[in-house]
Amino acid sequence: MGVPKRTFLYIARHYLKNFLILLIGLSLAVVFIDFLQQAQRLHGGANRKILYAFYTWEYMVALIYPLVILMAMAWTQISFIYRNVFVSLFSFGFGRRQILIPFLASGVLIYLVFTGLQMTSFAYGQDRARMILHADRYKDALNNLFFKYNDSFVYASRLDPLHKALLRGMIFEVKKNQVVRTLRFDEARFHDGEWIAPRALVRSKRFDTEGELTGFEDKELKNMILLKGYRPKVFRKIYEGGTFSLVDSLAALHLLKKQGLSADKVKAILYNKVLTPLFALAMMVIFFYRTPLYHRFVRKEQLWTALLGSALLTWALLFALFRLGMNGVIDPDLGQTLPILILILYAWRLDRRIRRQEAPLARLRGNGAQLG
Repeated sequence: MGVPKRTFLYIARHYLKNFLILLIGLSLAVVFIDFLQQAQRLHGGANRKILYAFYTWEYMVALIYPLVILMAMAWTQISFIYRNVFVSLFSFGFGRRQILIPFLASGVLIYLVFTGLQMTSFAYGQDRARMILHADRYKDALNNLFFKYNDSFVYASRLDPLHKALLRGMIFEVKKNQVVRTLRFDEARFHDGEWIAPRALVRSKRFDTEGELTGFEDKELKNMILLKGYRPKVFRKIYEGGTFSLVDSLAALHLLKKQGLSADKVKAILYNKVLTPLFALAMMVIFFYRTPLYHRFVRKEQLWTALLGSALLTWALLFALFRLGMNGVIDPDLGQTLPILILILYAWRLDRRIRRQEAPLARLRGNGAQLG
């Protein structure tokens, strides 16, 4: 038996209203406190301060929305319990699983919306706020780059992400721990997934049949293709630090794995954006099934403290695991995925138990409908 449309919309509307109130209120409160703390360090006109507040708000909304999903769940549950909404729904023959569906569907919708936003510039709110706050620190952050590319090592004096240009660079090709060729360029520009140097000077070593060095060969090449796959934005984020959008996370992950470099930081960011918020959906199920739905069995203060405390504790633990994964202290593949998997399995077990308990009642309702 499904959930009637009117009932579904009634529950979802109340939940989403509480979610928006809590999300806007909490995020603006945190932004206001942060703005007061940083006001003395924000130089420039009003536009600069407004942008800082807006970018900080974007970051805070993305950070706390899983927690707000649970806070809105707790608020709505307590409100329905004290208004006897659940009792009324049970009297109409609804089971717990049917009442849970609107809550869970609303949570999934919120998760999908914010995951979609993480594919856009919304994901870079924190980085943009930091750039406004620490303008001097970020001004020369991309000078003197040195990194690995396949079997080569690359040096560039400067990366200009705005114009998608690498300036005054050298590439050292290595075989068997020896430099066999060097490539020097004054400028290379990014186009269609690759860097192109209009003019490059190549010096190659010449060897005899016994492998002894006999000399060097110099030549000049036009429009030489370099560094396939190093997108400017990914390039910048790897060296500056900060976060990634989902699209850039996947690109950076592919690039770092291809180069044989550690991708723990990128994986930690990717898991934090996609996997970690799922804990809120799992705990929605746990909250609903583990909470008494009758007024006489509930004390509002104790229930609110228990629900909010468990939500905050779980959220804080997962955020700590994310930071440890970013710093390489733990393996993100294990440290960030295992707690989520445990919560999902526990929620599934609770749902399965409720399904078995409600199965006889569902059959009776079905038989009654047929007799009628």
